[in-house]
Amino acid sequence: ILSYASYSIDNWYRLSPEKGVECGNIALLQCFLGGQDEEWFIIIHIDIEKKAGIALHAIELAQKAVVANDADALDIALTQLRDGIKSMYDVLARMPEKCDPYVYFHRVRPYIFGWRNNPALPNGVVYEGVSELGGKGMKYRGETGAQSAIVPALDGVLGIEHERDELREYLMEMREYMPPKHVKFIEAVENGPSVREFVNRIGRASTSELFNQSVELVGDFRAMHLEYAGQYIHAQAQKAPGNPSAIGTGGTPFMVYLRKHRDETRQQTVTK
Repeated sequence: ILSYASYSIDNWYRLSPEKGVECGNIALLQCFLGGQDEEWFIIIHIDIEKKAGIALHAIELAQKAVVANDADALDIALTQLRDGIKSMYDVLARMPEKCDPYVYFHRVRPYIFGWRNNPALPNGVVYEGVSELGGKGMKYRGETGAQSAIVPALDGVLGIEHERDELREYLMEMREYMPPKHVKFIEAVENGPSVREFVNRIGRASTSELFNQSVELVGDFRAMHLEYAGQYIHAQAQKAPGNPSAIGTGGTPFMVYLRKHRDETRQQTVTK
């Protein structure tokens, strides 16, 4: 089945080689029906991946600063982390510019919904000619931004934890659809030196403030994603009889859990 890496991360080219990888200078190599809305939906994700590079580099710097017991170096890394997350947020905020919720729901989403928990495909999809599967219907998750390594890595470095629920289990399952090296990166961050513990231990106001700014921005990013989920999926489904009203492209009832994960994130700042 089509993955996020195939549809987004590896599916673009620059219009002008001398300019950056960002909205306005990238286009898709392949799409389903084409058109502005589908292109923009994926281009936004590609630009977010590019902007996230600053934050992902800062993760390494932050954990190295912890190992070196260097609070000043950690402040520099956390400043870079904060700025990287903010740039991601600013790109995500541009989604409505050229991607209409109605067009997305009816023209883009059907192609990326997946075969698992899809009411239209209760028995999955039979891959004809693939003898190894024995004619059995296969149920795979649809392409989704939840297959990106960015937010799991941010949760990892900031020590943001979520209670066990259906969305958390789903997000762990999404790692099966990620490139293996992306999963190894997430795991390395999660198992690396704890930035949160170091910040709490040194009790320095400036460091705590920078740390909290990143936590709050991750919460804001989740809040905007929740808002879009409501506009682009939930609200559209209410107008389309027979469609599931609260199922995401990955096949999970999402609204309650997205709201819960947003709130959990915002509750995990450190004491200044």
